[in-house]
Amino acid sequence: MKRIHFNIKHLRNTGMNTRLWKVAIGLLLLAPGITGCKKFLDVQPKDKVPESILFNDEQGFKDAMLGVYLALDKPQNGGTYGLYTTNLTMGMLSTLAYNYDNAKTVSVGNNGFYSNVVSYNYADAGVKAEMAGIWGGMYNTISNINNLLSKIDNKRDVFTRDNYFRVKGEAIGARAMLHFDLLRLFGQSPATGLNEKAIPYVRHFDIRPTSFSTVSEALDSCIQDLHLAKGLLALTDTSALSHASYDLFTGYTQNHINYWAVEALLARAHMYKGNLDSANYYAAAVIGSNKFPLITSNVAAATNLTRDRLFSQELLFSVYSKNVKNYNGLFDVSSGTPFRLMPAGKTALYTTGSGSANDYRNISWFDNNQAGVQVPSKFFQDNNLPYQLQSNVPILRVSEMYYIAAEAANSKGDIGTGVSLLNQVRLSRGLAALNASGISTTDSVSTEIMREYQKEFMQEGQTFFYYKRLNKDLSKVTSTTSVIPANVYVFPLPDKELEYNH
Repeated sequence: MKRIHFNIKHLRNTGMNTRLWKVAIGLLLLAPGITGCKKFLDVQPKDKVPESILFNDEQGFKDAMLGVYLALDKPQNGGTYGLYTTNLTMGMLSTLAYNYDNAKTVSVGNNGFYSNVVSYNYADAGVKAEMAGIWGGMYNTISNINNLLSKIDNKRDVFTRDNYFRVKGEAIGARAMLHFDLLRLFGQSPATGLNEKAIPYVRHFDIRPTSFSTVSEALDSCIQDLHLAKGLLALTDTSALSHASYDLFTGYTQNHINYWAVEALLARAHMYKGNLDSANYYAAAVIGSNKFPLITSNVAAATNLTRDRLFSQELLFSVYSKNVKNYNGLFDVSSGTPFRLMPAGKTALYTTGSGSANDYRNISWFDNNQAGVQVPSKFFQDNNLPYQLQSNVPILRVSEMYYIAAEAANSKGDIGTGVSLLNQVRLSRGLAALNASGISTTDSVSTEIMREYQKEFMQEGQTFFYYKRLNKDLSKVTSTTSVIPANVYVFPLPDKELEYNH
């Protein structure tokens, strides 16, 4: 069998809502004999084919969708850092959530970038440029998705098996996810600004401008798209997760916007809007599928021959990145000052209150780097790491579904159910169960949920989004000494976008 290799390139910005994007996907045909253990994105760009050829057959549509996934890893639109694999996870968002208590003095990053980020200096030229790169890069990818969707129905007859439903469902699901994260970055907190204008929700591939939706409207559009994606992906094989396949597109399900990832995104989106019953419904569906079981022992232990620091069986969706080792340059360096959570901060995070030094995350998510300095090490790539465990950056993990369900139960005063759900994650992390009889208020359950977000999503960025959803006072929930600006949760729109909107 031949292996498909591809690349995707985009046109330069000329104004967000008035530009067309063209997809250029490269194909390289190598000798037969792919092995079943290879992931679908373990490929190298070579050559380009025109769009007219790209969408002629099933493989062309697959390649276009693979290009969308590739774009989630790369710096975009003039940005410097990987989109989902740095900025929205271990880099910018983790810095904003104060995962690293030395960010003001690190030598990693360009021109004091992270020092300005942790100081919430959104007016800094470097920070503005990176935020503009996030905005433009994500809309760029949305436009490529819309281009694919504008052609797929007329080419339905070129697809075999369930691949029409798979490609279309993944594309719509990815469009929803990108818009949702744009909303979580550039819109007001739903706790204070549901009716405030936020972002354009773009569903068409053309030059027509798209007006801005409110936070509430954008969430409704996102949820609508997720239901469309769910309906399509329900017509594919949802019975098992694939870790290997001779068809590179269907191999390693957890690097795709799969059916269960869409269910989890529905839980996340409903939670963000405050639809707690719906959020609980979808979270419970993911948990009840039993396809993403919580770990039962410390699979990340240093004594293991193979250290699975990501608890990979729990991941619903992760971005594949061959650049993870490069991104670890924020942590695993031989000189200079890397990102750290200093020992006192680490101890406070993992052992305060109901915590314990025995927490697997405390024990196994921090290691010495090349310079012998202890740093967050969730993304270290050991030499003997099995292929399927390499190069993943988590976007959705099942533990969040337990937290969502616990918060939904707690909102109704059902403390027992909330504590029970938290205890399932706690026990899987080597912690003792919380004593439900000793937690007498919903506020105390809420505190335990927040502590879990802080511990669980180290280096993953989701803690910042949790704080924003509830409009938490960052000066109180972090140990930051920075002055917190009033607009801390709202990324500024790029100057070009403001220009074109005016």
